[in-house]
Amino acid sequence: MKIGLKLAITFFLIAFLSMSVIGIISYLRAKHSLEKQSFDRLTAFRELKSGQIEDYFQLINDQIVTLAENPTVISAMKEFESGFNKVANEINLSDREFNAIKERGDEYLKKEFLPRLNKNLQVKATLNDEVTYDKNSVILTDLYYVNNPNPIGEKHILMSAHDQSSYTKAHEKYHKILKDFAEKFGYYDIFLIDPATGNIVYTVYKEVDFATSLIDGPYKNTNLANAFNAVAKSENEHFVNQVDFMPYHPSYNAPSAFIACPIYDNGEKIGVLAFQMPIDKINDIMTNKQNWNNVGLGNTGETYIVGEDYKIRNQSRFLIEDSVDYFKMLSDIGEDKKVIAQIKNYHSSIGLQTVKTTGTEEALKGVNDTKIFPDYRGVSVLSAYKPLSIPDMHWVLMSEIDEEEAFEQVTALRNNIVVGFICLLLVVFAVSYVVSKQITKPLNELTFEALELANGNLEVEVKTAGKDEIGMLASSFKKMQASINKLILDLKDINHSLEDKVKERTEEVMKQKDLIEEKQKEIVDSIHYARRIQTTILPGNEYLGKNLPDFFVLFKPQSIVSGDFYWATRVVKKVDDKVVGERFYLAVCDSTGHGVPGAFMSILNISFLNEAINEKQIEAPNEILDYVRKRLIKNLSHEGGQDGMDGTVICFDKMKNTITYASAHNAPIMVRDKSIIELKADKMPIGKGIKTEPFTLHEIDHKKGDTIYFYTDGFADQFGGPKGKKFKYKTLNALLLENSELPLNEQAEMLLNAFTDWKGQLEQIDDVCVFAVRL
Repeated sequence: MKIGLKLAITFFLIAFLSMSVIGIISYLRAKHSLEKQSFDRLTAFRELKSGQIEDYFQLINDQIVTLAENPTVISAMKEFESGFNKVANEINLSDREFNAIKERGDEYLKKEFLPRLNKNLQVKATLNDEVTYDKNSVILTDLYYVNNPNPIGEKHILMSAHDQSSYTKAHEKYHKILKDFAEKFGYYDIFLIDPATGNIVYTVYKEVDFATSLIDGPYKNTNLANAFNAVAKSENEHFVNQVDFMPYHPSYNAPSAFIACPIYDNGEKIGVLAFQMPIDKINDIMTNKQNWNNVGLGNTGETYIVGEDYKIRNQSRFLIEDSVDYFKMLSDIGEDKKVIAQIKNYHSSIGLQTVKTTGTEEALKGVNDTKIFPDYRGVSVLSAYKPLSIPDMHWVLMSEIDEEEAFEQVTALRNNIVVGFICLLLVVFAVSYVVSKQITKPLNELTFEALELANGNLEVEVKTAGKDEIGMLASSFKKMQASINKLILDLKDINHSLEDKVKERTEEVMKQKDLIEEKQKEIVDSIHYARRIQTTILPGNEYLGKNLPDFFVLFKPQSIVSGDFYWATRVVKKVDDKVVGERFYLAVCDSTGHGVPGAFMSILNISFLNEAINEKQIEAPNEILDYVRKRLIKNLSHEGGQDGMDGTVICFDKMKNTITYASAHNAPIMVRDKSIIELKADKMPIGKGIKTEPFTLHEIDHKKGDTIYFYTDGFADQFGGPKGKKFKYKTLNALLLENSELPLNEQAEMLLNAFTDWKGQLEQIDDVCVFAVRL
């Protein structure tokens, strides 16, 4: 990289780092300040809304207790209960008339109620799930619900059924009072309930729960029934019970919440008063009557309540403002399609929209905190949350605004910093370029003159104008030019002398090389000749085939000649030209060392074996090994050497049909019927060792089809495989057993391939000899 570019980059980096640090510090401080400001605002909203909603529920509590103590309500309870129980007797319908109004009621429910209800149910409701056939209930339902001329949702407009029953007289007297109360305070409905029978003797809005029993009627398992039962069992005159939102069939399975308290008259519990919670009022408090922008919540801020089932308890801002995007969002985050359909049907998220976030989980555990996390839309928000203190309700309040909107001023600041940063960098780069050009111009001229010198132009003119550091450098460079000229002349003289000396030394090296190559050829030729001698000594396949039923031999020297060997001889004993004994001896042995030293030892060992069997006529394999050991110790161990061999000598006595053997260290194995029989061996060498006890004679109990394997240690000790470890005897025995049923010539090929694959690119570390005989 040229110095001009280096200087420009250096100036640029200094400016870049300085401006980056200042910009980042400014950005982080602004973000922290705005984050604190946003959280403070959300916390203020959280506290404001929690106070409002808790006060509102306390107001509802006070209203229901006050209303229950009102003499008008006490009188209404008594008269409605009495009228309810007498209506059948007072109207006195014939069986035919009663059956007619019962059928009319069933037909009305089938046409008007059940289709609307079933739109919101996964398991469809039937007529039997929603009706009661108590005579008083059927008559009152017909008078004020089925035969009510007003449409569904406006049944409360009817003041009188215009009959002469006590119930209708009570209705004419009290209905307007209770209706006005419900409308004024926004209650969805008001109920008067007989504590003894559970009969709902009066409701303002006359839905299908009117005139049914909360003890044994179709709605005995609803949350309204839970609130009623709690109040009916309590002996406390001021007891109030609230129940959370749950799907409520009479309201077409929309989530509904209730509050209930007892009605006492002179110390006697005569009824239960219940309110169906005013959802609109709760929504108005939490949504600021949908004026989010006017109270500082911007375009994305909202406050909402979540219950212990992680369902929202008031309308989502995003459903109100943009229902299309809201339903798309629900689909994108994987909300259940059936839940989405219910929200569309009710156009309400209350009790349906799941809000399981970091904030709701912590708030439901009682934590009061502020954090940033993804909300129920998957959008990162700033959130302030806390649990609400409302009796019987495990609710939490969330106050949130999108992080993007909360930090939009920081984003604008960041963008301004980036623009200013880029402009300053361009100015710095231009200034850096001009300054670096002024510094590097004389350096470039000096560089050109240096290149000319490097290309052999020693006459180039070096300019020395200027008295600064670059001028001093040019003067020094000119002096160096004169020194180089003088040095080149001196080197030319020295070079001529060196060329003569190099020529002489090269001729001497070539003569030594030729001599070494000649000696190496002589040694290699000698080793190859030794191999031919060793091969001649080893028994041939034809000889072995005449004396063994079936065999294979895998013989793979580590180098040209081998210390491992196999040897065989046949001994025939005659008396008066009659064969009285015939033995075939086979030896598989591993001499000390490998290569040329091992080959010498193998020839000596074969000589001593031949001497013991054919000259000394020793018959037993153990005695043969004892004799060979004695000869080796006598000839090789007088100076402390421990050369010798490990191996096995086996005798096949063809007249007696016996097989005997003796083994030193390398124990043979026999495979019979797909199992291995490990044959024994003496743990001492054929040579000088720690132990010099006589070798043991073993007889092999054999049968046709048995295969005997002899091997030296070269195969098992070979390094290779994926981890460069030894092959090991256990692996070798398992390989022989696995392939023992193959013909022996195929086994030999298999072993050679296995050895080659295992060794891979590694060197062979020892001679390999494996010999097998199938009986």
